[in-house]
Amino acid sequence: MTDPAVAAPREAKPAPRGPVQARSRATRRRLLDAAIETLIAAGHARTTTGEICRRAGVSQGALFKHFPSKGELLAATVRHLFSRLIEDFETAFARLPDEPDRVAAALHLLRETFAQPRLLAALELYTAARTDEALRAELAPVMAEHRENLRLAASRLFPGARRVDAVADAVVSAVQGAALGALVLPEPEAEAVSLAWLEECVRRELEDG
Repeated sequence: MTDPAVAAPREAKPAPRGPVQARSRATRRRLLDAAIETLIAAGHARTTTGEICRRAGVSQGALFKHFPSKGELLAATVRHLFSRLIEDFETAFARLPDEPDRVAAALHLLRETFAQPRLLAALELYTAARTDEALRAELAPVMAEHRENLRLAASRLFPGARRVDAVADAVVSAVQGAALGALVLPEPEAEAVSLAWLEECVRRELEDG
């Protein structure tokens, strides 16, 4: 018979997770933003976890709690960057005044997006992945996911357009290549001519038929 004087042990109540999870998300966001800043400022070769932690204001232990390896951190950084770019592009496009030529508006905004310094972070990693097999393996699924997200974004901007996936792939490749070339040899006049030609090609594909 149980002695009533002996109280049954109480089950410990779980601590509220909301504030903890919020702090964890905030720390992760600071690390990813710091990684982007470091890649832009120092390049891939000089991007260290120590420098990323310094910029984020967190310890190395906190970094590896969120990202077990540097490769996983860099892959997450690119995914974070791509997500922000698409979100910012769609927000900016939605805020444009009523524009009869949606193709021209979208392409000019895309070119502005690729001219942003934060795109250098992705370009740094693309180049490094050429000779870094481990980094390439980390980035490949992120880039495949990004391609699909770009196609979805294009289909939202131009619903019902034909061959929108192929057009989105071609446009991103062309604008990305132009942005990369401009880092070494900026040619604004030649680029403007190329962009006008690209607009005509895209317009035919999306609006005809």
